[in-house]
Order: sequence, then structure tokens, then C-alpha cells
Amino acid sequence: MSLICFTKLLKPWNAAQLIEFAKKEGLTGYDVTVRDGYPVTPEKVGTELVPFVRQLTQGGLKVPMITFGSRAYAVDDPLIERAWAASAEAGVKGIKLGYWVWKKEGPHYWDQVAAIRKDLARYAKLAEKYGVQALFHTHSGPYYGLNASSLMHCLQDVNPKHVGAYVDPCHLSLDGEPLEMAIDILRGRIAMVAVKNSYYEKQTKNGKLHWHRGVCPLHEGLVDWEQAVKLFKAAGYAGYYNLHGEYDHREEVHEVLEVLVPDIRIMRQFLGQ
Repeated sequence: MSLICFTKLLKPWNAAQLIEFAKKEGLTGYDVTVRDGYPVTPEKVGTELVPFVRQLTQGGLKVPMITFGSRAYAVDDPLIERAWAASAEAGVKGIKLGYWVWKKEGPHYWDQVAAIRKDLARYAKLAEKYGVQALFHTHSGPYYGLNASSLMHCLQDVNPKHVGAYVDPCHLSLDGEPLEMAIDILRGRIAMVAVKNSYYEKQTKNGKLHWHRGVCPLHEGLVDWEQAVKLFKAAGYAGYYNLHGEYDHREEVHEVLEVLVPDIRIMRQFLGQ
């Protein structure tokens, strides 16, 4: 079991800075963000990804996955095949898919599930061709795959070698099943575990009660991460844990690091490192 970190909130850092931080804090590597304004951008993923990943790997790090933005690209978008080809060349083994969002005015739920299954079948062909697995993330809210049960609506007919489940206990704690149940539902399909934590907070606005969702340090939220690691291990998962480093009201790197560094140390302890 190894700990990596999502580079989303480390946006200003170049490869050298990422390497220095990983070595200092004992990270195995990174989930590289591929978005506008980052060292690797979607439009130039075919030329920027390989040299950037090479810098990280030459620095002794692993890059097991990359992450695009939130929207799901059409499978026939030229960017998609460029991303899979570049990832294969760089030695990256996983790409997080974007999200399919349920909309009241959109297709009926099951009609959209049928369309997603067709998309995933095409992603599976890309994965088989390049040896790079597609990762489908459990995300709370009006998303297809918001929990393990919903995710299996989409994944049930696809080879898990080609499209894997990217399990996020934080999001499951907001809209999902009990973690032990979710792990059982997805047994044999779990390809990556996201690490962050969340909470519900009672708020009153205009005289009405609202429940605010937030993200927080690992020891303050709904997920018991020490127990979560034990559950994944008991189910036979021995892969990467991807620390997202997302926290309320923290966007500048120095603000993020104030919480991220203690969280890295907590997770390394839980992973027995």
C-alpha cells in the first residue's frame, strides 16, 4: 500500500518542487492534474505529459494516474486518444474519467445509464489497446456513480481490468453506503482509493435550516481512516491511496500545506509506513 498525492492544490509547483516535497514527506508519487494552467494541459497532453512524468520518475517517484477536469469528454474527442497514448508512453497506468451528471430535464436515469455503458465499452477498448485503465470515481451529489451501487449500474458489463472503480470514502460518507458494504459491492473492481474527509454542519439561512457540506483534515471528518484502511486491506486491496489535499477555505499552497503535511503523516501511520 502506497500513498500518493493529487496535485490539484499544488498548482504552482514544477516537477522539481514536487519531487522535493515527496521525498521530504515520504510520498510514493503523484496523481498529476491535467488542466488549464497546470504544467500539463489537456490540449497539449500529447506533448507535455511524457516529459513531465519523466522528470518525476527520474526523481524516484511513481505516477500511477492522471486526472482531467470534472466534465466527461466524449470518447471520440481526439484529446482522449492522445491522453491514452501519452499515458502509455509515460508509463501511467490509470486515467480518471470525468463525470456524467444527472439532470431533472435530461434523459431518464436508466436511459443515461445505458448510454454510459456504451461509452465505457469504448473506453475499455482504449484501455485494452494502450494498457491504461479508465478510473470511474464515486462522487456524491447528482452524479452517476455517486456510490458503489450506482457505480455498478454502469460498470457491471465492463472488464474491471479496463475500467476500474475509484472509491472515495469521503463522498460515500455523504451520499453512499456504509464503507464495508461499498467495498463488498465493488470487490475485485477497486483500482484506486481517494483520501480526504468531510463533515455536515447545521446552518440557518433566512430562518431556514440548511446542512452545509465541507472538507476538512482527516481526523475531523465523517470517515474513520484508520478503520477504512483496515477494511480495504481485509478485502485484499493493496494499491495506492490518493490524498486529495482539499480543505475548506484553503487555496494558497502554504495554507494547504498546513493541513496536508499532518494528513500525510497520519495516513502513513495508518498504512504502516
